[in-house]
Amino acid sequence: MTIPTIVRPPTVPARAGWLLVVLLSSLIGMASMRYLAGGALMAPPPLKPNFLAHPLGFYVHIGAGTTALLIGPWQFLASLRRRAPGVHRVMGTIYVLACLAGGVAALLIAPGSNGGWVAASGFMTLAVLWLLTTGMAISAILDRRVADHRRWMRRSFALTLAGVTLRLYLPLAFVGAVPFATAYAAIAWICWVPNLWLADRVANARI
Repeated sequence: MTIPTIVRPPTVPARAGWLLVVLLSSLIGMASMRYLAGGALMAPPPLKPNFLAHPLGFYVHIGAGTTALLIGPWQFLASLRRRAPGVHRVMGTIYVLACLAGGVAALLIAPGSNGGWVAASGFMTLAVLWLLTTGMAISAILDRRVADHRRWMRRSFALTLAGVTLRLYLPLAFVGAVPFATAYAAIAWICWVPNLWLADRVANARI
């Protein structure tokens, strides 16, 4: 006797959270494209010297990061994985390649970050973990360890979302009495550490 597969419907909070992520990822991703068109002219003045020092690194990082942001949220839709596994695999391949390219480019530009060694180490740690979590996700799916693959992909996308949270925090660096370099050094860490923590807290959410 064949036992029917029970498909649990998405919960309202999980779907609402996913929609928020899609909205923010889309808005930030599309807004980031202005750097591809305008280059260093579009960069805030404190970040412009690093952009000018590593233009290729920034273009690759922005292009790849934007691609990962726009594709990433859709990979967590259970209905997409179930109804169109081929589409899921193709999108996943593009996402992985974007993360790998973006992570390598980030390692190139991170040492020149405004904010000194604190900011540089924050962004370099982010880049290393981005590459590591994506690599672990690839390894898991090649070994057909689907649960592990999903776990590592959640972590990978949580780090991809640093591109969103950084831009949400960045305006705070321009207000108040705290020097930009000091605020930016803090943002280099808080843009991704809470994301990574939260990724494991929503492990059972179904969208």
